[in-house]
Amino acid sequence: MSDATIAAVSSPRGKGGVAVLRVSGPEAFSVCERIFAPRSKRKLRECPLRYQIYGDILSSDGKSVLDDGLATCFAAPHSFTGEDVVELSCHGGEVVTAMVLESLLESGASLAAPGEFSRRALMNGKLSLTAAEGIADLLDAKTKDAALLSSKTVRGKLSEEIGRLSEMLLAASASLWAYLDYPEEDLQSLSDEELVFSLEAIRDRCALLVKSFQMGRAIQSGISSAIVGKPNVGKSSFFNRLLGEERAIVTAIPGTTRDVLEYPLHVGRVLLNLSDTAGVRRDFSDAVEQIGIDRALAAVRESELVFALFDSSRPFEKEDELVLEALSSLEEGSVVIPVLTKKDLPQRLELDRLPFSPEEMLSFEKDAEDLSELAFRVEKVFISDEFALREGRIITNVRQKTNLSKCIILLEEAIDQVLTGCKDLASLSLESALAVLLEVDGKSAGEKILDEVFSRFCIGK
Repeated sequence: MSDATIAAVSSPRGKGGVAVLRVSGPEAFSVCERIFAPRSKRKLRECPLRYQIYGDILSSDGKSVLDDGLATCFAAPHSFTGEDVVELSCHGGEVVTAMVLESLLESGASLAAPGEFSRRALMNGKLSLTAAEGIADLLDAKTKDAALLSSKTVRGKLSEEIGRLSEMLLAASASLWAYLDYPEEDLQSLSDEELVFSLEAIRDRCALLVKSFQMGRAIQSGISSAIVGKPNVGKSSFFNRLLGEERAIVTAIPGTTRDVLEYPLHVGRVLLNLSDTAGVRRDFSDAVEQIGIDRALAAVRESELVFALFDSSRPFEKEDELVLEALSSLEEGSVVIPVLTKKDLPQRLELDRLPFSPEEMLSFEKDAEDLSELAFRVEKVFISDEFALREGRIITNVRQKTNLSKCIILLEEAIDQVLTGCKDLASLSLESALAVLLEVDGKSAGEKILDEVFSRFCIGK
């Protein structure tokens, strides 16, 4: 980590009542003293810590007063970054904020890179990697549930679970290492049976975290989902009803939707990245519609949740058969919710032609107001563990899932190796498992991984 003193605007860009600029590093007090003059006439470093000090904000040469504002000082290690930190508050105009930042940079500070304050907090032991990722998620949260989950992560709930698993794995590994290093001393604290039991418990708890990934993503970043059906089945009406506004064109002309319309929306507590697709049929009108159909089928294949629409007022047709073929191409684990449309018209669809039970099928009318059953169905699929959600033991990104999945594989290898008497190999597997588990929380993460994580952050955080 660089010894440079860094500065950046920490409040959102744009016009506002107040803007906040953060300065962190060994020269934070010296830099800010050059441009901030307390009205009390005391030096900034002599003012009480963690109190807001009123004064004038000056140009770097000290000849001009740019604004009046407040300074709050935090001495290392009692700050967000673990370094000396000064936060300056000025009026929130874009120009005056830029002038204050320029004065800080001219007075010896360097412009902070995206996420550099949080990265320094991590390197100085003030923040875990999962907590840092929770900060990024909290800033991006689009719902109350997403914000609450991120807040639990920031407060270290996920980090605590990773820490407990790491301690369990370390204890199991220590017992095995003691046996390998001093076989004649009988220092192994766990019998082979107890060791296997312990490793299986760690594996199962890691598996629960991996399983929570779908739920965490459903709340935080969204589930890829698509609406599929034959032309004029009511896809665009269904899409518009879910959105609560007229986004897709609705006409009686088959093939009106030519492209994939994408939009994020919330169904209950689940965020869906929803796609409305072109009607699936073989007898398309032109090459443009064919492209739309191809894109529709691709969107369905890539979706984790598909709303399959069937027109209850028309008999089962060859286009419905195409829809069922598209559903058969879904990857394992993808979910299909069948929806019967136009229930207000006389019913002509032969339901026994569909591979769904009556209990699985939802009904939808164009002017339907109550979508509670749909929300219940979606939440039932993706909000699978209310206790884990309440406790904050949820993972939300691919990096965490990948590491935990690797850890599970290594634990299973170690279990097999202990059972077959290959304890020396088991010790190596456990060493690797512990490394990837610690990496989840940044305890052994390399620079490349940290670069990737903190590239998501805005400058000033």
